[in-house]
Amino acid sequence: MATGVVLVTGASGFIGVELVKQLEASGYRVIRATRSAGGSVTNSVRLPAPDEPVELFVRLLEDVDHVVHLAAVAHTQLANAADTYHTVNCVLAVKLAKAAHKTISGKFVFVSSIRAQCASVHEGVALESDPPQPTDDYGRAKLAAEAEIALTMNRGNYTILRPVLVYGAGVKGNMATLMKLAALPIPLPLKSLTGQRSLLDRAALCRAIIHSLNEPKTDRGTFIVSDRDPVTVPQILAAMRRGLGRNPGLFTCPPWILNVAARMTGQSDRWKTLNGDLVASSDKLQSTGWEAVTSSLSNIQNLATR
Repeated sequence: MATGVVLVTGASGFIGVELVKQLEASGYRVIRATRSAGGSVTNSVRLPAPDEPVELFVRLLEDVDHVVHLAAVAHTQLANAADTYHTVNCVLAVKLAKAAHKTISGKFVFVSSIRAQCASVHEGVALESDPPQPTDDYGRAKLAAEAEIALTMNRGNYTILRPVLVYGAGVKGNMATLMKLAALPIPLPLKSLTGQRSLLDRAALCRAIIHSLNEPKTDRGTFIVSDRDPVTVPQILAAMRRGLGRNPGLFTCPPWILNVAARMTGQSDRWKTLNGDLVASSDKLQSTGWEAVTSSLSNIQNLATR
């Protein structure tokens, strides 16, 4: 059993809830850092705002051995989205890292994003050795945070993880959209979609985070995190419908018709993401001892039954 105190930001979020369970099952004591401590959240402390002084972050970490920073803004419709992304996803992360550099004896794990590496559609296999080329404000803010963390924590007691699209119970975004489609009692004209996408099981991501806390081979490292084999949208939908006890019910429709329909309904960006390629390799992280999931479609099928 592991020992030590881990402070987790974003502990109440989609990934954080599962991570806290795994950390506590592994023997860690978890402190949840939230925007407003107290209430019904046990073992919680207030996470200082990005514009507050570093000294408050230092005080926050006085009795902490490790830090896992999950808190972030992923999607915003605000007019000043670029500023919001930079403030929350970079400034906050860097201040926490500066405090961690001064106080903790263990690891600082920063959960970044594949969007710090590349766009939502990518030609070829995305690798950590490729020059990062983020294409939106979210990805640029994450990449800027990565660079500042590496400069700040010059003892090397940090790990940066770049997960691809994560799936699990309660998922939102594109995966939630596919689940709604799969639940429709009608055939779907999506069999012709060929885009290959790397996905990531939420529990596997949490295991990668805990692995990073314990494995010195991950020190100073930046790692893509993904399941081993990419999948297509038709495969995902078929797995979901099998989980619902139904036949796949997919048929072929010319892609140009679907493209026109997406434009007419204002879903062009989502269409490009669902139908485009984004294959990312987690071989580098696997080489340190972490095991990637090899049963993505089985996991997705089981997810549909919940």
